[in-house]
Amino acid sequence: MDLDTLLKYQFVYFLFGLGFNVLNYLHMSKGGKQYSPTPPKAGATTMTLYGLSLLFGVYRNMTAYRGCMYFFILILGLYAVGNNLRLFRQMKKLYLSPVTYFAGTGMNACGMVLNIMALGY
Repeated sequence: MDLDTLLKYQFVYFLFGLGFNVLNYLHMSKGGKQYSPTPPKAGATTMTLYGLSLLFGVYRNMTAYRGCMYFFILILGLYAVGNNLRLFRQMKKLYLSPVTYFAGTGMNACGMVLNIMALGY
């Protein structure tokens, strides 16, 4: 896969991740249960930084792009995906529903795969 195609997939991941956190925030502001244990403002901030880091790839600053991808592999891998898998048994207590659990975990796992792929550029 060429870099431009990978960046498009990463951008889609960014939009889904940001959207998940915005919807989570809106749901909570109306008194609803949080979608996941990650505070929505922290999740949205992380996804915004991720989206901005993609600009390094767009402008072909590959050292900065790969450095950011290493960072997000750690954040998404150790915290987001790892934490979600670790909390599987507490899903009903910590997540709005199994759908939000699997959506968040699946989304971040896909993002992690994309970020690992980015290290090859």
